[in-house]
Amino acid sequence: MTHIEFWILQSFKAGLKNPVGKSNGQSNGFYMKNFYLAILFQMLLAASIFAQQPEADLARFTVLVPKDGMQKQFEEGYKRHLQWHIDNGETWNWYGWFIASGTRRGYFIDVTFGHQWADFDKPVNPKGDAEDNLLNVLPYAKVDTTFVCSRLTKASLETASSLSASLPKIYYLKIKPGREAAFEKFLVGFREGIPKIAPEQNFSWFRVEDGGQTPQYVLFLPHANFAEMRRTQNLFARLFGQNAVSQADFQESVAEMTSETMRYRADLTFIPAK
Repeated sequence: MTHIEFWILQSFKAGLKNPVGKSNGQSNGFYMKNFYLAILFQMLLAASIFAQQPEADLARFTVLVPKDGMQKQFEEGYKRHLQWHIDNGETWNWYGWFIASGTRRGYFIDVTFGHQWADFDKPVNPKGDAEDNLLNVLPYAKVDTTFVCSRLTKASLETASSLSASLPKIYYLKIKPGREAAFEKFLVGFREGIPKIAPEQNFSWFRVEDGGQTPQYVLFLPHANFAEMRRTQNLFARLFGQNAVSQADFQESVAEMTSETMRYRADLTFIPAK
């Protein structure tokens, strides 16, 4: 936090303690100034989350639909394809999940994390990769979609093991055009509010950059088992109830929200040794 942001925060706290300026002799104008400074502070926090992102922290998602009756063949073929990547000196990570709930139940998602845009110009042996896909994967599944997201590290609270949690729950939030600023303000409250109502819960926010409806954000909530999902049950309603986030900002900005749970498959995942 900069010195300016710290000063604004102190003024914000003072304004909250005495918003109308009647108990200590100060004028109403002084506290109205604090009120406006509070709004400015929230705007600065939102800007810092998004403007101070690294050059890029991109993730590419690919959704595959196994053909009817061919899930076992798909899994075996995908394993062979992962081995092809390993044998060809792959340095990218590849995480694999099957969707376990919702309208896409049974779909497979693979994601590679931690990239810059230039990385996608130099994948390992692209011609050989395409040929091996045709041989081992595409006879048993079709590609539904591919999209790229940026990870919003300043808006997230995560550990190295978050991505390999057994039962992550995913929210897809489609934002009304032109309402991104209101949603980014909501994310500030979300980042600050979750530790208060679910202190053990990690989360990652992503923003869709290419290949899907935009503006759109993705929330990744890792869980080790179904019991842990109780922590995030009615999550948004609880945040609104605790006044941890602005329900008005949420309603103003979000057009649609859907969710699904995924099962992590370590045997369909490759994480290179560091």
